Amino acid sequence: MLCALAARAALPPGLPFITFYPAVILTAYFCGLGPALVCTTLSGVAVWYAVLPSNLPATGASSAAIALILFGIVVGINLILIERMRRASDANAALAQSTRQLMVELQRETSLRMANEQLAEKTLLLDLALQAADAGTWRYCVRTGRAQLSEQMARHHGFGDQPIEIDVERDWRPRIHPDDAERTLRDLGAAIAGRTKVVTDFRVLLPDGRVRWITGLGQVETDAAGAVTAVVGLSLDITARKEAEAKIAHMACHDPLTGLANRTLFHDRLDAEIARVRRHGATFALFCLDIDRFKAVNDTHGHSVGDALLRIVAARLQAVIRTEDMLARIGGDEFVIIQTEAEQPESASALAERLIGTVEQPIELEGHTLSVSLSVGIALAPADGHDPLSLYNSADRALYRAKAQGRNTFRFAG
Repeated sequence: MLCALAARAALPPGLPFITFYPAVILTAYFCGLGPALVCTTLSGVAVWYAVLPSNLPATGASSAAIALILFGIVVGINLILIERMRRASDANAALAQSTRQLMVELQRETSLRMANEQLAEKTLLLDLALQAADAGTWRYCVRTGRAQLSEQMARHHGFGDQPIEIDVERDWRPRIHPDDAERTLRDLGAAIAGRTKVVTDFRVLLPDGRVRWITGLGQVETDAAGAVTAVVGLSLDITARKEAEAKIAHMACHDPLTGLANRTLFHDRLDAEIARVRRHGATFALFCLDIDRFKAVNDTHGHSVGDALLRIVAARLQAVIRTEDMLARIGGDEFVIIQTEAEQPESASALAERLIGTVEQPIELEGHTLSVSLSVGIALAPADGHDPLSLYNSADRALYRAKAQGRNTFRFAG
């Protein structure tokens, strides 16, 4: 308006309309069609009443009207084009926004689907691993003292093949070996108190009389306040491992042919008895045994018959001694016995006679009747030796005297 007023004297008639054109176009572009129409109307009115009156005598009203109409037509066309451009731009912007939102949703859906697939795969792998390891899961509620067992865990304890909820004191403790129950519950309590992991092994007494070894691994759960609410974990059946360990330990200390104690276990027991003599002044007898004519049987009938003969003799000797005594095979046809807590030398003499009597009984093997005898050397501790080596040497010398003096007899050291 200001530009039009300033230029009306210098411009030809009708040209002042041009000064309003940029204002209308900019209004339409930045503010929309409605404000542009208002701007157009106000511009026309302003021109009609403020600009044109000074030019009317020269141009006439008709020229002014034509100029105003032309101005309105041009502005109208531009407004329509600008509005369509604005709508197209808005539509494009809306489409772009929708596309971006669609891409975001698609990415989110893809990520969620991939996460679900990975979770399903991990769950499947976990289930397969639990099945392969025959592992069970459990959850112990601290407040109620009850535990939820998976079907594997229930089977481990002889509760059936379905998931079950049990009371730990009432239902679980009676199923556990008396030597393990208190310790296992103590381990659980320590983990709860210290908010740490629990790892414990225990034996389960199954209803059919079998014993199963279980290892339990658990982790505490806490609430928002930090208080322990539960312990969750796994149970693994380690019976096979425990049996293998026991077998290995047995093999390390026992003769594989006869099942008797071997040289290692014998020396451990001998050291323990010598120590007991030194502490308490007790006494015990050490026997060295040798099967007479065993080499002839072995050479004549073969090693298989010889091995069978050794097993029979070992069983006969084992049947004669007491449970508190120890019988060991230390090599070939050599055996040793430690006789404890007995009046000596009377008890040693009586045991030697029983040993000789049981071995000299005929033995039927593979269609052959075999006859062997036993020579025995006896040393008394501490009279015949204050240390394991000297005591054993005394008994061994007594054995050779018995063999030299006719065999099938016994002799004391000294």
